[in-house]
Amino acid sequence: MDAFLCGDRLLHSRFSMAIEILARIVVAQPSAVPDAELADALGQPTQIVRALLENLHRSGLICQDEVSRDAWRHPPSRDAVTLADVFRSVSAGAARGATARTPCEPRSTEQQNIDLLLMQATVEVNQMVLQHLQSFDLGRLKAVGAAASLHGFPLRARAYLPEPA
Repeated sequence: MDAFLCGDRLLHSRFSMAIEILARIVVAQPSAVPDAELADALGQPTQIVRALLENLHRSGLICQDEVSRDAWRHPPSRDAVTLADVFRSVSAGAARGATARTPCEPRSTEQQNIDLLLMQATVEVNQMVLQHLQSFDLGRLKAVGAAASLHGFPLRARAYLPEPA
């Protein structure tokens, strides 16, 4: 059985990709990283990576390079970036995408009550997840990026492996 953050495969995938994108941008400091290079490193279409980059940009986690508009960097004004910041950015982007969809047919009162119960449970789970994510600062990657041994080591996306119970 696969396990996903908050039980949502798409949110989990976007969150994982956003973390890797930010990690690559932080490690590359002070250089900017082109979106095509990020897409290639992630093995994802450029369009998907650009959408994540736009979400991260709207949240103030990254900024466009002044010289090359398709390259991105970590803003010097931003001290710490936590996983909670990344989660908020990705979930806000998912919410914007959800509002763009066409509305579904009307639901019965029973279905609405079940939806409400599930939303309440999701909010509580998300609050707990955010509390834990706030303790992780992606700034720690700066030290890792400075290590010469990492520059030749390609960072690759990994599947989520749940911890043993």
